[in-house]
Order: sequence, then C-alpha cells, then structure tokens
Amino acid sequence: MTMLSIIAPLALFAQAAPPADETALEAAEPVSLETLDLEQAAALRCAVAIALVNGWQKDGDERGAAYPAQPEEGAREFFVRTMARLMDERGLDRRAVFDLVALQFNQFEERPETVEEIMPACLMMKRSAGL
Repeated sequence: MTMLSIIAPLALFAQAAPPADETALEAAEPVSLETLDLEQAAALRCAVAIALVNGWQKDGDERGAAYPAQPEEGAREFFVRTMARLMDERGLDRRAVFDLVALQFNQFEERPETVEEIMPACLMMKRSAGL
C-alpha cells in the first residue's frame, strides 16, 4: 500500500471540511509530529494505521488478514473525524493535516512493525468512538 491509498479518505475529508479563513492559515504554526500532544499523536497514528489496514484488506494484501475486517465506511469516518479534530484543536489547515498524515505514513514505512504493535489500541480507540 502506498501513500496514494491514504489520499482517498484525505481527499474526501478535504471536500467535506469548510475552507479555512486566511487569518487562520497565516497564524498556523509549523506542523510536525512532535508538536502534537499525546492524545493527538495517538489519534493520528491510529487513523493512518486503520486506513492502511483497510487498504490492505481491500487489496487482498496478506498483512490485512491479521486484523478484524475494517469496513471502508468506518475506517474513513474515523480518519475524517480525527483529521477534523486535529484541525479544530491545533488550528491547522488542510495542507498541514496532509503533511502530518504523510509524516506518519513515512514513519510506518520506516518501521512497518509499528502498525502491528499499535493496532490493538487503535481498534479499541475506534470502537470507543462508536465506529
């Protein structure tokens, strides 16, 4: 699975999110994973991990078989809600959110075993969100 597979829910998110006003864009701080608090970082990691697993399952990739089925609607909704929350809490624009997703995806590419390590907690987070 590539970064392009993550872009589909991000594109839907970008279409659904209202446009940010110009002052919010100018005031936004530089974005990095280190600037997120623990809860925000965990939510981002899980949203990206669940999107990856959903993509693997859709593609028939054996890496997705180790996890409960992640229906696209639930995976997408969790992803969209997480990104919207990050925008609201951090005053981020769509570009900054995309950058965070790309940074997180790159971390998973560098250490793929991380997805397996965090998925139990991510599935609990998704379930507690009612998805």
